Amino acid sequence: VESPLPAPPVQLASDRLHPFSDGTGHVGAALERFARVVAELAHRLTRVFVVFVICLTVLAVGRVSLSFAVVQKTLQTEAVVREERALSAENAQLAEQLAQMGSTVRIRHIAETQLGLVDADHVQYLRVTKGARMAKVAQRP
Repeated sequence: VESPLPAPPVQLASDRLHPFSDGTGHVGAALERFARVVAELAHRLTRVFVVFVICLTVLAVGRVSLSFAVVQKTLQTEAVVREERALSAENAQLAEQLAQMGSTVRIRHIAETQLGLVDADHVQYLRVTKGARMAKVAQRP
């Protein structure tokens, strides 16, 4: 005797326990959903990786440009230090020349040799008293 209703699909125990089973015994639909989830996850991870690589590249370029700027400033600083040392040496030379030019020994030598300075033979000091008349002062030897 045959039954007028179609027989339900036979569900194996292994199908019910399958991790990708949707509970109806059909493994294919669950596998397709799993494949979509894996593809979305892979796509999301790819985007995250691309963003990470771009950020890393921007940081690397920033680091290189910062290093380049530091090197340039270091070179400029060294140039300023060299110029400062040269000017300090020149100032020391000029200070030495100024000291030599203002030396009393040098000035006396120039006065004697070029200008004819002679030592005084007879030194006479005058004393002026308060209220003295000019005529009296003029009569002194």
